[in-house]
Amino acid sequence: MTPYTYDALIDKYLAGEATPEEEKWIEQFLKENPMDETDILLAEKEAIGNRIRKKLLRNTTRKPMENIWLWGMAAAASVLVVAGLVWNYPPQSGSYLNTFVSALADDQEGFEVKNTSKKPQRLTLDDGSEVILQPNSRINYPEHFGEQKRVVYLHGEAFFNVKRDVTKPFIVSTENLATQVLGTSFNVKSYDGAGSIEVQVATGRVSVYETSEHKASTRNGFILTPNQKVVFDKDSRKMELGIVRNPAVVKPVESRLRFEFSETPAAEAFAMLEKTYGIDIVVEGDVLKNCLFTGDLNDLPMFEQLDLICKAVNVDYEQRGTSLFIEGQGCSN
Repeated sequence: MTPYTYDALIDKYLAGEATPEEEKWIEQFLKENPMDETDILLAEKEAIGNRIRKKLLRNTTRKPMENIWLWGMAAAASVLVVAGLVWNYPPQSGSYLNTFVSALADDQEGFEVKNTSKKPQRLTLDDGSEVILQPNSRINYPEHFGEQKRVVYLHGEAFFNVKRDVTKPFIVSTENLATQVLGTSFNVKSYDGAGSIEVQVATGRVSVYETSEHKASTRNGFILTPNQKVVFDKDSRKMELGIVRNPAVVKPVESRLRFEFSETPAAEAFAMLEKTYGIDIVVEGDVLKNCLFTGDLNDLPMFEQLDLICKAVNVDYEQRGTSLFIEGQGCSN
């Protein structure tokens, strides 16, 4: 399995149609691109249509739960915890119920989903957006999205594949940050008690900005593109831009040979990496003037590809924010 089908695999994974091998690849990618130190989520009011309700309960219990849902919906104004009732039913394949679905109190007008399992849980929201909710995380959303925006509140970590709607921005609200998009895929990690919040982008563009109770003409924030991340320190309130640990392909290589090089100018090899992963690679001076590279870099993570080229042509790289800078002695004449 290679990263060249990343977007298609994400869609299959969220739809529950991926093979065990494909699910393993996607989950490995998420593991290799964690947010250094983070925990849980916030809450508001978003949509959980019949699709998510039926799917959640079908995946966590053996018996149909329609009657319980009807009762739960009728009592939504109270703090009825449907999950408490579901636990009275036999678990599926010997496993225990790993997702809580609660009707929130009257003033919150929505639902809360908790993942208490050890595996990611897939959710489909009312607008068609899909969520992979990580263990020990919870998400809150309203019964129906508003006419101007779609807001969910997250405590913990989740991967979002947002249905595009230019009339309704999709906003993930956490303790200190808001992540706003029209339609894209990204990962947010914001656990209660952790010192930082991290947002990573898989596809599209994401606006990440600090939230405040007071209106301001300027906000602390950035626009992120694929393979970029931002880490927000809760104490210093500073944001640091960076590159995800294991960048995914954003533009597949067109050549049949892909990453096979034979006496190729090193500058061209670096240019291919830059184009494939959407990451700026800046070569300082003319250090690559006489450098040629030969090698097969297929099926290797980006940073391993970068390391091998650098070692072969006697240069080093340095990461500065979301860019990579190439420097060193280069090749002899």
